[in-house]
Amino acid sequence: MKRYIAAALVFCLIFIIAVLNRDLLTIHHEKENSTNSNIKTSEKVDDKPLTILTGGPTGVYFQLGNALARIYGEKLGIQASVQTTEASVENISKIAHKKAELGFSMADMLASSQGKEEAIIDKKDLSNVRAVASLYPNYMQIVALKSAKIHTLQDLKGKTVVVGALGSGTEVLAMRILNEMDINTQDFHARFLPFSEGIEGIKNGTADAAFLSSGYPNSGITELASTNEIELISVPEEVTEKLKKSYPPLGVGVIPADTYKDINTETKTVMVNNLLITNKDMPQKKVYELTKALFENVEELEQTNSSAEKITLAKAAKQLPLPLHSGAKKYYKEKGIIK
Repeated sequence: MKRYIAAALVFCLIFIIAVLNRDLLTIHHEKENSTNSNIKTSEKVDDKPLTILTGGPTGVYFQLGNALARIYGEKLGIQASVQTTEASVENISKIAHKKAELGFSMADMLASSQGKEEAIIDKKDLSNVRAVASLYPNYMQIVALKSAKIHTLQDLKGKTVVVGALGSGTEVLAMRILNEMDINTQDFHARFLPFSEGIEGIKNGTADAAFLSSGYPNSGITELASTNEIELISVPEEVTEKLKKSYPPLGVGVIPADTYKDINTETKTVMVNNLLITNKDMPQKKVYELTKALFENVEELEQTNSSAEKITLAKAAKQLPLPLHSGAKKYYKEKGIIK
């Protein structure tokens, strides 16, 4: 009898231990699931890779694009990478045809042309593109060595001038400026090259001057100025004002003195805002989180290039030449930027 009682007690003890273990495991799994669900739940988005279209490797687009890719990887767990391009025009086309998720572009390339030229971007393509944010301004920087003795735009006549990669935003704006000055391609030798090759051409003597539409400081110009005496050629304010009538996103900008070595006076030029753009069919939630992560980590962008110091939430939805994506709009409404 005692043996049966002992066996029964052992059985009961085993049963109690099993029940307790089951309950402990249940609690553990509940806590684990709760913890996992709390890992930035609001930031959880689909894990599809993200491509950011930039520009050449010496431009601000490339620097900020890499910083954004890093932010999206660290904060959202998205596998993000950059792709170098000829910048604005190519980026708009690729975004319109869903060949990438995000891209940088100059605002005037996205505006409907009110000038005499044919539209730079197909209207059907533009209808597929949406704004994520207005970022920082680009300044047309026209650089030459002092030894080239180019002090004004008129001095470009007879010279070899890099006007930007063919079809790029830089090339389009450069030709608009020159046309307004009554300088055409018969007056100088135009070379259609990206930023890095333009700077290299000045270094090796195959180019006299180069147009670079970029935030400042531009790393290519900074490098050139570190080993050569350079000059920045200004764009007369009256020329910019005339251009603005045809292309409203353009404005008068100033590159401060001492932005580059030995340039101790300010340089007036044409300014235009840069935008971050996406396709209209990008998921609202994803664009919302991308926009949020951008503005919650602007300090990291500022460490990459001082141009990012001009990126502010207050201006993110202002003076846009195309509609906002619904995901970005949702974020701006939450922050009280738009109604």
